[in-house]
Amino acid sequence: MLPSLTMSETTRTRIAIIGGGITGLAAATWLELDHGIGDVVLIEASDRAGGKIRSRIDAGHTVEWGPQGFLDNAPDTLELATSIGLGEVLVPATDASADRFILRGGRLRAVPTSPVAFATSDLLPLSGRLRVFGEPFARRRPERDETVFDFARRRIGRQAAEILVDSMVTGVFAGDSTRLSLAATFPRMAAMESEHGSLTRALIAKMRAARKSGRASAGPSGPGGILHTFAEGMERLPRQLADRLGDRLRLTTPVSRLTRNGGNFLIETDTATIRADRVLLTLPAGGAGSLLAELAPDAVNPLRSTPTVPIAVLMASYDRTDAFGRPVDGFGFLVPKTEEAGILGTLFCHSIFPGQAPDRSLFLRTMLGGAREPDQAHLDDDALLSTVRAAHSRIFGRDPEPTRVWIARWSEGISQYTVGHLDRVDTAVRAARAAGIELAGSPYRGVSVNDCIRQARAAAQRLARTSH
Repeated sequence: MLPSLTMSETTRTRIAIIGGGITGLAAATWLELDHGIGDVVLIEASDRAGGKIRSRIDAGHTVEWGPQGFLDNAPDTLELATSIGLGEVLVPATDASADRFILRGGRLRAVPTSPVAFATSDLLPLSGRLRVFGEPFARRRPERDETVFDFARRRIGRQAAEILVDSMVTGVFAGDSTRLSLAATFPRMAAMESEHGSLTRALIAKMRAARKSGRASAGPSGPGGILHTFAEGMERLPRQLADRLGDRLRLTTPVSRLTRNGGNFLIETDTATIRADRVLLTLPAGGAGSLLAELAPDAVNPLRSTPTVPIAVLMASYDRTDAFGRPVDGFGFLVPKTEEAGILGTLFCHSIFPGQAPDRSLFLRTMLGGAREPDQAHLDDDALLSTVRAAHSRIFGRDPEPTRVWIARWSEGISQYTVGHLDRVDTAVRAARAAGIELAGSPYRGVSVNDCIRQARAAAQRLARTSH
């Protein structure tokens, strides 16, 4: 790390990145890998890089505070990992993790993986399944930004919207499907309807293309991809990126002000002023808005209009595989809002990736809070554990006491792309770029690790093209 600087000292850099989560780390690395630009300073307010990606090995358990993994259907993440020497420690999900469940009527019901399986599944009532098969005849999309729920109800019916789609929104955004924008949250789905007029016709076209190319259209743990992590957990990626940056990464360095002086940006911190040709902000939307107040005031309100929801994650280990009196295998289950189960869902971590829990044990990861019950994320540890145990008792029929418990809380958990989000993002991005500043990260166009790394690469390309 750089030695401590006094207020009178100034650092000069070509590009400054403010925000040391996965987006900022990836952008700094892409600048070097793709464009040969190493004159970069990455500034992070906390004492560690990586943002919400945080892993811990404890008593044989790989404890993930944030993302559990990433799908391999996005080339940028795999390329980044391979380029920095992590290709040999990639760990794919097990075949068993292809089995996913949704809670309906108090029972876990398997998510079907083919049209034939769906036709005979008990996940939806018969009337709901028949309505889904009528999808090609659904009415056309209205000329407005449609919510995810309204889109699903229009195309596949209310029952599927309340059970299947609400669960999907819960799993990705911990959000409310009646408030989130389809075009912003699931742009591929919106594009499928626009290009093919029907989701069914789009899926048929995709399967035909996959067969011709020899690629699988689906795999364990995700549509169109296989879930991956790294040996020792997801934090292996940001840790390696941070190590590569060395003293170009400034930790425990909150930025108090961003201004311009002539052709340069001035970034004021508690210890120094950093002078840069270009700036990339990869902060949460509220933090980015605060820093843009002087240079791009038109970006402030759109950014502050991107809410987040708090999340609590409770991980529990049980030292017997029969602790619940029944098999607990597969990827896990999600809970639609209609079930009122008190939790958002539970992942079966012992079954997803090999070696993430001791042999002959169960390791469960339960999510609470979100848009549905935001106050849950602020419950104390005992109340959180009691809530999870009560939910699991109703679902599994037994309430065993865990041998170990880990709890993580995120007060600003996941950005919520409510209706009008893309217009607000466009307004903020235009205002920031007019001031010479780039924006990237989970508040904008995708919250997954893959989305953030893709945005980081695009931002790095723009910075390289326009910086001196």
